[in-house]
Amino acid sequence: MTSVPPRSRRLSSIPLDNLWPHLPHAVLALTELEQDEMYPLLTATAIPRYLEEATAFGREAATNESDDGDLTRLFNRIIQSGVRVRLIEQNGAKGNGWIRAQYHRKPPTIDVYRSSMEQLEQFFAKCGYRVAEEDLIALHLYHEWFHHLESTRLGRTDYRLPKVRKKKWGPLVFRQRVYRLREIAAHAFTQEAMGLTWSPLWLDHLLLLTEKGWTKSQIREHFQFLHQKYQKITESDREART
Repeated sequence: MTSVPPRSRRLSSIPLDNLWPHLPHAVLALTELEQDEMYPLLTATAIPRYLEEATAFGREAATNESDDGDLTRLFNRIIQSGVRVRLIEQNGAKGNGWIRAQYHRKPPTIDVYRSSMEQLEQFFAKCGYRVAEEDLIALHLYHEWFHHLESTRLGRTDYRLPKVRKKKWGPLVFRQRVYRLREIAAHAFTQEAMGLTWSPLWLDHLLLLTEKGWTKSQIREHFQFLHQKYQKITESDREART
């Protein structure tokens, strides 16, 4: 007897947070911020503010977004905003990282790597779900489209928060933007636009760790460590304010 393939599911209907150890967006945002070269120069009181404001900006930008699974409609909106979209067949691996999609400013272009979509399909299949391909494409598009909207309509996330003092040379003080704030906002925008109960950044962490062969117990322990680190920072912030 031939088995009937499972129906594809919308990403928003998949209870991923019931299947894997979870991390709240604030903790995930901290892991993103830690990758910025300016992170070591941020004060304990500045970190929570940067995380909160970048996240809030991404969510607010998605206020009028409501993904209904109509990929053609999303494509048309992106194209009308002046961006072309390309599906790249080559592998998105780069060094020790993984390129899922990229936004290029000149000319405005979003590249989505098929290898990333295949990786996501395999992950969800192991979780027992067949995900609608339209949602996997949209997951990539929303994130990169946000970067285009930053450059053309919204204003860049890192411009909304103060520069960080990098060094002083005589009377001159050099300051730099915290670029990773843009990624934090883009993840928040994507989650809000697609109506997900979990952050796309959390999914990235799960993919990375499962690709390394980590068990759920190891992932849970690692996430607990990240959560404790976040709590220490917020506690330091509260103490500094009292």
